[in-house]
Amino acid sequence: MIQRIQTVYLFLGALALMAFGVFDLPWNSAAASTHVWFVPSLIGLLVLTSGTALWSIFLYEDRERQRTVVVGVQLGTVLVAGVLYGGLYLTSELTFTGPQGVDWGRASVLALPILAYGLFFLARRGINHDIELVKSMDRLR
Repeated sequence: MIQRIQTVYLFLGALALMAFGVFDLPWNSAAASTHVWFVPSLIGLLVLTSGTALWSIFLYEDRERQRTVVVGVQLGTVLVAGVLYGGLYLTSELTFTGPQGVDWGRASVLALPILAYGLFFLARRGINHDIELVKSMDRLR
């Protein structure tokens, strides 16, 4: 299980989504105080998506099911990005710059869903590679 590269990608993708708790931009922004739906939907999607990503690590024996779950995790990550970017856009906070130039904390929060999606894509690619490898081994028997 741990020796497969997609396990590492799934774990790192889940960590990238859990890293939202470290930053306070989503929770102390004008979007959080203006829109009632912003914080609960973001928390719910983050918990659901990162939990599903961690759960999918243990589906290594059924690769087809694991691939399906990872596609769902990718969709959840797109929804996280949509809620985050949409809420910040509605309050005109979707920007990388602050009063002194580039705000690196804000830039990293905005990059986390993109990073997580990329890691989940790499995990799905690794799962597809394993499926093809098993099929080729079955043909050789």
